[in-house]
Amino acid sequence: MPWHRHGCATARFCPPTTTVGVVFDYVTDVSGWEPWQREYRYGAIYVFPPNGIIEAIDELRARYDPMSHAICHAHVSVSEPFPRAVTDTDVEQLRAGVARIEPFEVSYGQPFATTPHPGVVYRIDPQAAFAGLRARLHALPTFDGVELRREGVPAHMTIAEFLTVAESEALASQLAGTVPEGTWTCDEVEYAIPDIGFTFRRVATFPLAGGGPVSL
Repeated sequence: MPWHRHGCATARFCPPTTTVGVVFDYVTDVSGWEPWQREYRYGAIYVFPPNGIIEAIDELRARYDPMSHAICHAHVSVSEPFPRAVTDTDVEQLRAGVARIEPFEVSYGQPFATTPHPGVVYRIDPQAAFAGLRARLHALPTFDGVELRREGVPAHMTIAEFLTVAESEALASQLAGTVPEGTWTCDEVEYAIPDIGFTFRRVATFPLAGGGPVSL
């Protein structure tokens, strides 16, 4: 999925507040959205790089894919889009589910051109950790009956999409050895939902094992 726009940065860079009984503010009229956008009406679960790392990747996205940059921060997609509004019960089940997963070290680097859908993405490891996280989320009742169409897609972090095959290959070659690479500790996942302009807002943080309460 594409995404950024500085309007959604506030949810990440400001200290979170812990609350209960929150009703998420979903868009009610999606008639102006494209079909693929409507699938994301109720958002999904993502891993975002932390402060100090995300800024440089967002700069790459702004330079090479302004459209995706305008939709959301740099991220690793984890879950399928939610099929319905997330309830308090879902929040508790999500909290309990990811709290059983130990934090893990994420490495990012070696941008490459993707197929069959053209684009350039960061290689992300360890794939097994992301696969386990994805499986834990999809085992929750909120995803009952949801077709896992992205199950076989390796975890990745997009730099640019909406490109041709030739443009993807050229950009991957151009970026090789010139972009930031490194690691961070994944100790939380986040729930993000789009606003009416299809800018994703980060509205809930779910800590992995050893973390604190859910931040909404």
